[in-house]
Amino acid sequence: DDLAKAVDADFLDAGRGTTDNRKGWKMTTVNNPRGQSFEEARMTFEDVQAALEKGTVVFNSAGAHIPKLAGASLACVDATALPNALNMYVTAPGKRTSAPPHTDKQDVLVVQTSGKKHWRVYSPPIPSIKPSADMFARGKGDDNLPLFSFEKDFGCELLLETTLEAGDALFVPAAFPHTTDTAEEGLEETSIHLTFGVDTHIWNLDYLQVRRLAYRRAQVKDTALGQTEDSDNPYVGAVNELPRETVADLMEALPMGLLEDTADAGLLKDVSANLERIATAVDEKTASEVGSAVWLETSERVMQHGREMLDIHRDMYLAAIEEGRLREAEDAMTSHIDKKRKQLTPEQMQRLSVFRVKTYFDKIGESNTNLMAWSYAGEPKVAPVSDGAGKKMGGLPADWAFTMPVNVGDVVEADLGGAFFQATVTRASGNTYDVQYFDGDRDTGLDRSMIKLLKPPAQEDEVDTSTMTPKQLKRWKKQQEKKNKK
Repeated sequence: DDLAKAVDADFLDAGRGTTDNRKGWKMTTVNNPRGQSFEEARMTFEDVQAALEKGTVVFNSAGAHIPKLAGASLACVDATALPNALNMYVTAPGKRTSAPPHTDKQDVLVVQTSGKKHWRVYSPPIPSIKPSADMFARGKGDDNLPLFSFEKDFGCELLLETTLEAGDALFVPAAFPHTTDTAEEGLEETSIHLTFGVDTHIWNLDYLQVRRLAYRRAQVKDTALGQTEDSDNPYVGAVNELPRETVADLMEALPMGLLEDTADAGLLKDVSANLERIATAVDEKTASEVGSAVWLETSERVMQHGREMLDIHRDMYLAAIEEGRLREAEDAMTSHIDKKRKQLTPEQMQRLSVFRVKTYFDKIGESNTNLMAWSYAGEPKVAPVSDGAGKKMGGLPADWAFTMPVNVGDVVEADLGGAFFQATVTRASGNTYDVQYFDGDRDTGLDRSMIKLLKPPAQEDEVDTSTMTPKQLKRWKKQQEKKNKK
């Protein structure tokens, strides 16, 4: 009843997960618009029920969008002093796979609120077996983590097998594979569980990300790990080929309490010292070029960024709580009216979560942008581009990120429910694009205005030759000579 009421009162979105335990977990949209008008475009509870016949329905960031869940989200923020997001998962009984084996970027606390769900949790895959894979997004999108072989092929071991009932809770650390089902005999009630995801790895609050920022700040080239561009995923590549102890140190979240206003200077110094120690273990030569002052300066700047994120999340959940109070008061005034589906007034439409939440996601984006700009210490991030006639321009148009050409394979940021998240373009047709997000989720038919380039398209005379071997450089020079002769 609560879910039906939440869908009826807002303009919510949801995804339906695939159920093949041999392939990566992918999402398709639940909403089935019936026309062009606002009411016809709104997702209905009937859409949700239809989707449940095919798989698990997932409401991402439900704590920000659904007022009744905002109080619990705020409590989690206050308890951990870390930014978090609450997702809601709804699964019909009798599903042999409700979520294929996968890992998450967040440490998650699972709370079963209705029905039952069977869980299996495994130890993390050995990173060096597939260095090109993101350990925090295994089994998502096109990365397969098949249930029948991933113990043998990826070094995973079963750690826990249990069935959660209403009121039970389970903690699953980031990067620990897990799979779920509702196939247990006798289950008749729909399963609903909430996941409180602590977003340390999402918002640059681990040692790998802070190291990356420090190298940029010191203008030291990261020859050990690479992945230096904003669009590069730092969790793939050479980092996964390091000794497992070093990988674990890099992936460790910054200590709890660092974002508290009462955190003392000693804790910040400990973070800085630990960061320098880990960076030295990765590559002593480049770490020595950074300097102790930069390690401390970067740790302090990330702490400031984390506190900004914490405040934004608190405000976002407080706004949702206030919206819930307004809706309760409005419902009490119109309780005598019998309506099949709530018709929203113009004023209520302006307060829909799709608009309310976007305000806070924009602030999150601004905080991230400011952190990245700080790390570059005012150095230019892009080279001048050609005006099309071979003449170099002194700068870029202000809206280049939303107007320059986008190609398949480009790493971009895409609009997901009002906020921009990293994604890869998988299809381009006219002025519409399909993307796959960093966690494996997909979106289709996005307008160009919903795609943000992270860097301008490479120009022919802007080739980086610094990483070429002598043989590659010689071949490249010959190619340039041939072009110049034409």
